[in-house]
Amino acid sequence: MIGLAGCGRTAPPGDLPAVVPAEPVERVAVPGGPPVAEPAPSTRVNPPLRPEEGRLDVLSPAEAPPGTPTTAYLRVTPSRGYEINERFHYQLTLDPTPGVTLAQSVWSAGGHPADRVDEHELAITMKLTAEQRGDYVVRGRLEFAVCKINSQCLPKSMPVAVLVAAR
Repeated sequence: MIGLAGCGRTAPPGDLPAVVPAEPVERVAVPGGPPVAEPAPSTRVNPPLRPEEGRLDVLSPAEAPPGTPTTAYLRVTPSRGYEINERFHYQLTLDPTPGVTLAQSVWSAGGHPADRVDEHELAITMKLTAEQRGDYVVRGRLEFAVCKINSQCLPKSMPVAVLVAAR
């Protein structure tokens, strides 16, 4: 079973607008109204991987009896004209999930490294064990970067979902 997280509306490459810096918004105090507050700093994460930049695949493990360790795989492959930025400090973080034991919850360049990270692929193996019968979804987030070859690097942030089934 393959689960792909982070998918939304996909637009054809020519349908995407150019990035334009936001113009400052003028804030006017209304007499007798509340004071004008500055907007909160942006908490927006990096944009997700677009189809023309590459592909994120999550291969969920096959069904297994409760208590049996299983293996899921995550793979990011860049599209033609792009490459994985090996020097970017990638990180995959899986959230604690009731009913599922994770052998490891964080993979990063500085700690528990990926199985493979080079210009062609970012690959991570995840060990999971469902404690009881049932279907579980382990969620997390992947931070990484792709680059246009010989050009700009694009930090990415993608939600990840791994389906675990114990029978």
